[in-house]
Amino acid sequence: MTTPVRDGTPPTTPGARVRDLARTQGAAPALRELLGPPDPAVPPHAPHGFAVLPQEHAELAGYAGRSVEALRTYALPGGPLTLVRVDRVGPGDRCAPPFDAAALLWLRLGLAEALRRACVEHLRDRPSGDSTVLLQPLVKAQLAEATAAQLELAAWLGEGAADDVPAARLRGPHAQVTENGRALLRLFGAHGFLADGPGGVAHLSELLADVHQDTEGAR
Repeated sequence: MTTPVRDGTPPTTPGARVRDLARTQGAAPALRELLGPPDPAVPPHAPHGFAVLPQEHAELAGYAGRSVEALRTYALPGGPLTLVRVDRVGPGDRCAPPFDAAALLWLRLGLAEALRRACVEHLRDRPSGDSTVLLQPLVKAQLAEATAAQLELAAWLGEGAADDVPAARLRGPHAQVTENGRALLRLFGAHGFLADGPGGVAHLSELLADVHQDTEGAR
């Protein structure tokens, strides 16, 4: 069972460490924690051949004779990530799923929490009359709702509810994380849709879910 981690508390479980890295350093360090060192013999991709990887994994010329095609690179806080496609040999092709379903949710939760922190900092500096945008009642209510949703997911994950659960059964929690991120982007205004800023982080989070959450169906 994984225990939720409060801000400032050292992470003590794999899920908590991934969440903490995503929240404080970005998606790339969190993915490195999950993947470990690149292994040319076993490509870390989902059965459909796609994966989102840190640069050192994506730059390998080939895994066990298979080519790796870089489709797009995302320049984000914490380091670049690349969407790749690994050639498959056949139905029995051996691959290493990048990470389990619970770890993916922990990572996305950390990214959502980082978005919330960035949103608070951004709104705190925007004047509105004699105060700031952050102190507007509607904005405070929306931030409170987003925070509550994140705390609820953290508690649910901390109880081990997603451990050893097939990815296809976790679409509901993934949809909640996606909506949480999009709600926060709306609070950023136009700034929230910059590709190298909050919008890029939210997009990458959704891409991770799209690529990795339903790997069973691709077998």
